[in-house]
Amino acid sequence: MKYLVCDSCGHANALKSEYLTFCDECGKKLPHTFAEWRKLHPMATFPEYRESVGIAIKEKKTNAIGAWMKQQLQPANRGKVILFFSLVLVLMATAGTLFGKRAVFSLFYAKVPKSSLYSSWQTATIGRQAVEISTPVKLWIHDQPLNKELAQHVEYAKSYRNEDGQGIQIEVDMYTYHENIVNNLENAVEEAHNEMQLSGQAADIRCKSVPVLISGMQGQLEEGNYLYKGAIRLAFRNLVMVRGNSRWCIHISYRDDDEVAQQVAQRVLKSVKIK
Repeated sequence: MKYLVCDSCGHANALKSEYLTFCDECGKKLPHTFAEWRKLHPMATFPEYRESVGIAIKEKKTNAIGAWMKQQLQPANRGKVILFFSLVLVLMATAGTLFGKRAVFSLFYAKVPKSSLYSSWQTATIGRQAVEISTPVKLWIHDQPLNKELAQHVEYAKSYRNEDGQGIQIEVDMYTYHENIVNNLENAVEEAHNEMQLSGQAADIRCKSVPVLISGMQGQLEEGNYLYKGAIRLAFRNLVMVRGNSRWCIHISYRDDDEVAQQVAQRVLKSVKIK
């Protein structure tokens, strides 16, 4: 196929007729017409004209979507297209607000792989007030600056936790309080609960407390769940133990819908021993 390219808009007009004079796209006169060309070539035919002035352009195959888009971009349809995409953007923004955070946190808080129940666990004895604990993940030192009030009461503090992104968060905190500070189980449980509430990340906390006996001493286990940053519900287990001026707090959190994580958490807590 041969074409005449419009000097004004660049549209390629198919040379199918000797009467082609104006551009099909913009309506302006084309650079060549058969009538004018024949004045210079009186004995020539239209096929000869087409071969002489026409330009060969390979036709591009257009798929159905491309053809539909081209049709929609015609001036008569532009208003409908703008309205359509405006509605799409509004719906996407609404969906992002409602479900975006949930999707992101669901991805970030992956479920614990089932292999964790059968792989080799690490048993570690950590801290100056030694606690023995078995976990499917390695615990690393994770000391953080204490708040001003707690720092005044504590003589020694140590914290361990596993790395993020493993489906379960295990944290072991140990404190030795000054001799003149009251350190009983009731206060320890209340402070652990308040710390979770004051973090600003937990809301709608639902929990129950169960007394436990660890290495011959009384402890308290809090089990429940909470809404994390308004996006995803996490389950938690807080084990608190007190002996003299020493305190141990073991915090485990995971997705509330993760059955494997529940079994892992239970096994971790059963392994705890105070030396």
